[in-house]
Amino acid sequence: MEEKYVERASAHLDSITRLDFGFYPTPIEELPRLRASLSANAPRIFIKRDDYTGAGFGGNKVRKLEYVLARAAADGAQAAITIGGERSNHARATAMLCARLGLRCILVLNAQSGAPKSATRLIDEMAGAEIHLVGSRDERRTRAQAIADELQGRGVRAAQIPLGASTPLGALGYVRAARELALQIDRLNLRPDCIFLASSSGGTQAGLLAGCRIFGMEDVQIIGVSPDDPASSIAASISTIIGGIPEMLGLPSDLFDGEARVVDDYIGPGYGLDSVASKEALALVARCEGVLLDPVYTAKAMAALIDWARKGRFGRDDTVLFWHTGGQLAMFTAPL
Repeated sequence: MEEKYVERASAHLDSITRLDFGFYPTPIEELPRLRASLSANAPRIFIKRDDYTGAGFGGNKVRKLEYVLARAAADGAQAAITIGGERSNHARATAMLCARLGLRCILVLNAQSGAPKSATRLIDEMAGAEIHLVGSRDERRTRAQAIADELQGRGVRAAQIPLGASTPLGALGYVRAARELALQIDRLNLRPDCIFLASSSGGTQAGLLAGCRIFGMEDVQIIGVSPDDPASSIAASISTIIGGIPEMLGLPSDLFDGEARVVDDYIGPGYGLDSVASKEALALVARCEGVLLDPVYTAKAMAALIDWARKGRFGRDDTVLFWHTGGQLAMFTAPL
């Protein structure tokens, strides 16, 4: 990309109001023992530790919420409403950041009937979030809208935050993360051939695609691994989100043409349900490298990376970066 566009994008990125609640840069570590366990021709494997972003056990949602909640606060919101599953990393991060802002937090969560309370939901409650449970994912938006309408009728200004804070504004958190990555790999004399990450609501992958294009990593393949929805659905969401980024950064509107790469071969039995491959990935990475993934998102993304390495889809001279998006709290239930 032309230097004038890089400078313009960087200046715009720094001028947009955001919270400063995360801990950056998150570290990059090599995983040599994992590589050795896979095959003689496995690529070098590195991991970007966005499970270390802070603010309520960290994760990728912190970077996005720093922009979205800053906008809500600037607009005079008195409450923030968002949706997710009972073990939602996004809901937990929203609750924790709202607590720091002194902002009322309302979460509409779908929970499995009869299942024990998750540790994530316990943290939501400890942070002061008001929780409304519904029976299915399809009910969440309707209930959230009804709550917003009721608050509006009482004169309460409420910001509705979409699932995962996956909007063009939220995706700026990962444009910024790509700039962070560019500086890190330059210092490490490292050049990844591809980046693997869990991709669901699309904002993280959209931001990385845009950021890599802007900050000199346009040749890096970014491969999103779905934990739930069809690849075509996630790719469409990414396309919509990324389409709103150029205007905010003062860039040409057609800058990010092209389709996002998403794979949906590793979902297993369904969202939040372990597969044989995801359980193996979780155990293998912990045993080889002392790194804990999460069972909902990152274990399935790592299962994809491991499968590709074993099938020889990388060269031995390739370098793969795994983006750890957090979520380990999903391993645990709340104490009785």
